[in-house]
Amino acid sequence: MEMPESSKTSLGGLMPGDARAFDDLYSRNLLDAAEEIIYFKDTTSRFIRVSVGCARLHGLTQDEMIGLTDFDLFDIAHARAAFADEQRIIETGEAVINKEEREQWNGRPDTWVASSKFPLRDRDGAITGTFGISRDVTRRVLAEQESARLAIATQATNKRLTQVEGQLRSVLDGSTDTIARYDLALRYRYINPAGERLRGLRLDELRRRTDREIGMQEHALALWEPALWRVIATGQPEQVEFWLAGGGDTGQRWHHTTLAADRGPSGAVVGVLASTRDITELKLAEQALAHQAMHDHLTGLANRHLLMERIEHALERLNRSPRQHVLYFVDVDNFKSINDTYGHDRGDKVLVQLAERLTAFARRDDTVARLGGDEFVILCEGVSNLARIRDIGDRFVAALAEPYRDGTTVIAVSASVGAAMTDDPTSSPSDLLSRADGAMYLAKTGGRNQFHLREG
Repeated sequence: MEMPESSKTSLGGLMPGDARAFDDLYSRNLLDAAEEIIYFKDTTSRFIRVSVGCARLHGLTQDEMIGLTDFDLFDIAHARAAFADEQRIIETGEAVINKEEREQWNGRPDTWVASSKFPLRDRDGAITGTFGISRDVTRRVLAEQESARLAIATQATNKRLTQVEGQLRSVLDGSTDTIARYDLALRYRYINPAGERLRGLRLDELRRRTDREIGMQEHALALWEPALWRVIATGQPEQVEFWLAGGGDTGQRWHHTTLAADRGPSGAVVGVLASTRDITELKLAEQALAHQAMHDHLTGLANRHLLMERIEHALERLNRSPRQHVLYFVDVDNFKSINDTYGHDRGDKVLVQLAERLTAFARRDDTVARLGGDEFVILCEGVSNLARIRDIGDRFVAALAEPYRDGTTVIAVSASVGAAMTDDPTSSPSDLLSRADGAMYLAKTGGRNQFHLREG
């Protein structure tokens, strides 16, 4: 794979034939800036060169890493496995691609990485050791373990892969991350195959054009271009997170980019190195976790935490827009007997159906919540008068009094509903909930299957 023509002559006057100087400069730029775990080893599996991210992982400097082996850094079981892989690569010349393994440490928690290791060859093709790059996938593995209990999408964490000439080119080409290089005018100088796929254009179509010229979406450009300019102006790394519409089943794909200054032989900034990874699965996993933290696992309704937050916000809005809010408290009548007679699985199905009925009868802006067990609460904001409040309560009672049906199974159900109202912004959510609960209790003691409004 040929580097862009502009890159062969822009590094402080290096001529195309001076490949060794170019390789040293390019790999120095990469390893001294990369937070990823990149390393080179000799035939005895001793480190001969590492990225700053690799050294920082072990709490060492890059120079202190030289001459060490995995036996100096990891638990012996992990070190033996890594040594065996590297010796097999040296013997066979066959790379290990994207192997997921557990790193065992002495005195610190285990981590998980996806590693790719390759034979390190000299200019004559002889194998002189190995080199590799590891991506920390601990967050994804932990999310997968958590998903067994929470049923959430996993997050996939990928670390930036940075381009180098020579030995790292195969890593670059095989990377699923986008690696791009920009000049001082934000024009492309290089992009790897993954970047071509993301952009939908080949390198020869991208070279000397900007992301604005190739049609990057405006909302992404508003974040992207200023970040590139800041790196050029300050020489300091930047992080950019943005989404692009039209990708995949979700309708949009999220991306995270690490930007670093591309420096010439004199140390001056000559452009920007960009490493972009797709974090859509991570975003979906985070959204799923956030949703689960605020919603009931059985019915999907708001849980107590979200309900109290909604009540608090509703009360705050009374300062700006005086009106009346109503809280309806629902308790299913004789629900214990349903569980005892039909079993808890059937009881759960009854609760799900009742939740669906409440949601169907509530207004779009109302909050329907399950507090736990057979208790539900509905927050209705801006209900105009007492007649309307009673009408809504009676409708809830009627909706919940319909028998539960599932195939040939028919179960008689009913519920007692109480309500409390307020137009006072200084009211407390817990007090309003307590008053609604008290009104429900009066409905239950008054014969069940009825509505009671607590006006005071």
